[in-house]
Amino acid sequence: MTLIRFLLIPLLFLTACSVDPQKQSAKFLASGQAYFTMGKYQEAEIQFDNAVQSNPRSESAHYQLARTLLCLNKREAAYRELLETLTLDPTNTDASIELAAILLTRREFGEAQAQIDKILKAHPENTRAHMLAGDKYMLTRQAGAAAAQFEKSIELDPHCVECYVALATVHLGQQDPDEAHVVYKRAIGANASSPPAHVALAEFYFSQKQNADAEREMRIACGLDASGVIPRLLFGRILIADGQAAAAESNYRELKSLAPDDPRAYQALGLFYRTTGQKEKAVAEFQSLAASKPKDVAVKDYLVDGLLDLGRIEQARPLNDALLKASPADPQALLAQGRLLFSEQKYSEAREALQKASQSDPRSARILYYLGLTQSAQGERFAAKASFSNALKLDPRSTEAMGALARLQARANNPVEASRLADRALQLNPNLAGAYTTRAEALLAKNQIGQSQQALEEALRRDPTSLPALSLWLKVSIRQGRAHEAVQRISSLLAEYPRRAGLHFLLGLGRFATKDLDRAEVSVHQALALDARTPQAYSLLANIDFARGNVEQAKAHLARAIAEDPRNIHNYMALETEYEREGNWEEAKKLCEKANQIDPESPFVAAQLAYLYIEHGGDVNLAVAMAMKAKQALPDSPVVADVLGWSLYKMGAADSAVTQLKSSVEKSPQNALYKYHLGMSYTKAGHPDLARHWLQAALRNDPKFPGAATAREALERLNQPRS
Repeated sequence: MTLIRFLLIPLLFLTACSVDPQKQSAKFLASGQAYFTMGKYQEAEIQFDNAVQSNPRSESAHYQLARTLLCLNKREAAYRELLETLTLDPTNTDASIELAAILLTRREFGEAQAQIDKILKAHPENTRAHMLAGDKYMLTRQAGAAAAQFEKSIELDPHCVECYVALATVHLGQQDPDEAHVVYKRAIGANASSPPAHVALAEFYFSQKQNADAEREMRIACGLDASGVIPRLLFGRILIADGQAAAAESNYRELKSLAPDDPRAYQALGLFYRTTGQKEKAVAEFQSLAASKPKDVAVKDYLVDGLLDLGRIEQARPLNDALLKASPADPQALLAQGRLLFSEQKYSEAREALQKASQSDPRSARILYYLGLTQSAQGERFAAKASFSNALKLDPRSTEAMGALARLQARANNPVEASRLADRALQLNPNLAGAYTTRAEALLAKNQIGQSQQALEEALRRDPTSLPALSLWLKVSIRQGRAHEAVQRISSLLAEYPRRAGLHFLLGLGRFATKDLDRAEVSVHQALALDARTPQAYSLLANIDFARGNVEQAKAHLARAIAEDPRNIHNYMALETEYEREGNWEEAKKLCEKANQIDPESPFVAAQLAYLYIEHGGDVNLAVAMAMKAKQALPDSPVVADVLGWSLYKMGAADSAVTQLKSSVEKSPQNALYKYHLGMSYTKAGHPDLARHWLQAALRNDPKFPGAATAREALERLNQPRS
């Protein structure tokens, strides 16, 4: 038996070695080509790679693998395969063209030109080579030379729509849309029955905001190619921009039936729902697709994304775990993991997942957007701003990134820039509830309450349960004395969406504003029962306790709020205020210092900490530095000017103190404390009459203000006759 085994092993080995590598490679090539034709590029990559492994000297295998890698956006790997292809066959013109295109994207212009020259020397009438030459001149800002190359490519191939588009782009770059229009019309003249020609003209009209003309041309394109995917996708975009949402939905439904096996076609309806804020419909559509297209990973990614948008964390988690198990480096699954961790307020872990996602897909604007959100939640506003800005560089049409930047600007007291970004987002997508909310926030910062309310109504018309919009709407309503109306509106929404924790919380906030404390508390506990991590729930419970006079219970709730959300500085400052009221200055300073560590850019925290240092023990020089930093951020704030002035007074710079304190008094003329600080500064600056005037004014305003006793003592000294 042993002898037979030893004999079998070499026989099997010989049998395996007898397979012809060229025939094996040809089999893999044929299989890969079939997958490539069907658009199944991942499967094609595996087969072409097998072909290369079977026969490393096969120029065709290397080239087909390179083409597939380009379709998968794996440019570095494609670059290596193209170099190998040309090493094996230097005359492969198609490989030279693909290599030149990659070199241009890498801005290696000398190497790219060498490839182009080689092609044109062998084939002087190669249209694609002239196109690449034009691209190179465009990238090196030689518009005239680029136009000449594109004209040459049109001369060689009058039916090449891409050539006309390239030439028109030159004219658009030179701010000459009329000449670009002429070129697009030339393309139609030479290609009247070409759908791409009409699509190109439609896109030009769309870019010029000539929507009616764009729609006409796109209808022609769709008529010429009844089952064409690209024309209908772009047609839907035009309809959305023109406010024809129902027509766009119908267009995408029809496209789904026209090309049921094309992912671009069958995914379009779900993506339409997603981009227009119809989250429930988007999830339902992707759930249906996940059942009918179980191998489409992108559909599962979209489904997880949609579930997260709806806050259905427990449904999203197992689906995403399965995606990560199948592909641990899948950037979309890592993005979803980051979002899941973010929802649990595990910001450091979320950031790590998102950074991994960005490494896997460094050109994803959406990943950078969520990374920015995580950085913002960690109080790193500058890092967040950089992430959002980089997301916009990668995708100038990313309305999410625009909205996030707008919110940062609004909260940094820059309402003009916030409005600009929100308006830009709305130009791209008029149905964005978030952009209307940000616009409302910016208008509110400018005290334009009526216009702010109009913007919020637009947001809520598009997304009636948007918590950011409802929260701001509630704030505006309370400011206008219409809290009861807000309670009614939110109660009506809860009748329809009884399991939305955020709505219960907002109802509690509204009831608190109407002084209905018992029912406010009930609403908050209902929110916590649905979601134990409901943001600001314990902060509101603390406010309810304070209103009832239950100070110790309020302090306990604020401590719980800090434990639940340790990066929310408002809870630290609320508890700091209570300790300050009790005269527990050491605890007040500790809380303020912690808040300052979390958000060193907050001018309000810096000003308060500076004041505590001045009045209750601390480095006066550090206090002045912090107050100056706060002043830079809030130059018009009377509170900050008072803190800076009083810091300068304590440091002995009385004249500088007077300058700041005069500003405080002018902006807040009824504040006794500010007048007292100004009077004391005039005393030290050697202006007794002015000092007497402001100290008396402070006592007239409020005979019991903090510092009243010191003010009276100072007045007594000023009124004593000089010896």
